[in-house]
Amino acid sequence: MELRQLRYFVAVAEELHFARAAARLLIATPSLSQQIKALERSLALTLFDRSSTGVSLTPAGAELLPLARSVLESADELTDAAQRIAAERATVLRLGFLPFALTATTRRLLTGFGRSSPEVTVRLRQYEWEDPSAGLLSGATDAALVRLPFTGDERLHALVLAEEPVLAVVAESHPLAGHDEVSLARLAEEPWLEAGIVTDPVFAGYWYLRDLRDVAATTVRSGAETVEEWLAEIGFGRGVNIVPTGLAEEYRRPGLAFVPVGDAPLSRLALAWPRTDATAAATALARYAAAGRRRSASR
Repeated sequence: MELRQLRYFVAVAEELHFARAAARLLIATPSLSQQIKALERSLALTLFDRSSTGVSLTPAGAELLPLARSVLESADELTDAAQRIAAERATVLRLGFLPFALTATTRRLLTGFGRSSPEVTVRLRQYEWEDPSAGLLSGATDAALVRLPFTGDERLHALVLAEEPVLAVVAESHPLAGHDEVSLARLAEEPWLEAGIVTDPVFAGYWYLRDLRDVAATTVRSGAETVEEWLAEIGFGRGVNIVPTGLAEEYRRPGLAFVPVGDAPLSRLALAWPRTDATAAATALARYAAAGRRRSASR
């Protein structure tokens, strides 16, 4: 049984005339008759009494008619909802971001995208360190500005927007504050301020140097839930950490010092989006970002 056949059934039931129903449906009368017979065979019921004097509903046809109308109404509602959702997926972009992924680079990206695609409304959603995917892996966002690596990033497309040097962030009274450069090995000896909300082992392993440090001996636990709270604790001298250059540009303030880490791997700032079922708006942003990267590389 097909929805098309139900529509044909309802049309014939309302017209009680095959030729008039066929004209209404814009199909040939023999084709309509064949489709009604096919529907009757699939239901194992006779829906119409046909005679030389006309067409009438059988008792079974009369009983099924309101149900057929209800099914068709539901199908129309489903189609309308699907069209609305598709339109929204094309024109609304739920964009997650981590605080230290919203930098001059990503602001330029979003400003340019807004000018090139004014039909897309970007709804920004900030995430803290408990979700380094910024809502992507849970499906809460359509695309995200993130820092690689983190657990599950292989399940996403990721376009690297920038690779930035890493800086140590320390209190301005700390002995390292006056250095021109510091090594990872030297940093690993310091008390290391770890926020309790960071639970992803891959993300924590990178930002907390867990492969280099004696974690049990050097970790200072922090209850900070935001970048601002965490930086305030560092400014009070509770511990040290590392940050990407982009974050230092955004958060420089009295009480903090940022020292280049000469042998640290670069931090990768990326635009990420799902590998499957990406929205049209997310795909549009990814294409715009990729084109920008190609233009930059060709200069």
